Amino acid sequence: MSLKIRTALPEDSSAVAPLLAELGYPQQVDTLPERIAQLADTPTDAVLVAELDGRVVGVACLHVTVFFHLPGAGRARLTALVVESAYRGAGIGARLLRAAETAAGVRGCSALELTSAAHREAAHRFYRTAGYEDLPHRFIKHLNTG
Repeated sequence: MSLKIRTALPEDSSAVAPLLAELGYPQQVDTLPERIAQLADTPTDAVLVAELDGRVVGVACLHVTVFFHLPGAGRARLTALVVESAYRGAGIGARLLRAAETAAGVRGCSALELTSAAHREAAHRFYRTAGYEDLPHRFIKHLNTG
């Protein structure tokens, strides 16, 4: 079994779409190639895939935000991390997470943060085991921009 973590390519779209759907974010496969090309490897973004024996089975995405009130390059936010359900518990998510942390560090970030829905208790255990601190408050107001 050969696991490789690499930068996503537009042609990974058909494998990435169902992974994001497993996470609760259904995708139009035809819009993903352009987004992957735009965000896969920039100074402020990374999209990484876990490829097991030549097949994409996981994806992690991060975005860097520079904050006015904090010095330095900013913080990275892990906007998605998911491993195909059949492969969970095999260490693939941990490898993707470490790769995302490395990508954040390369971009000069002082921290990597993420959010996880309250019902994802297994994910919470995973992140705590990986050394993430649980800070449970987040406030969102959806703006009518249309």
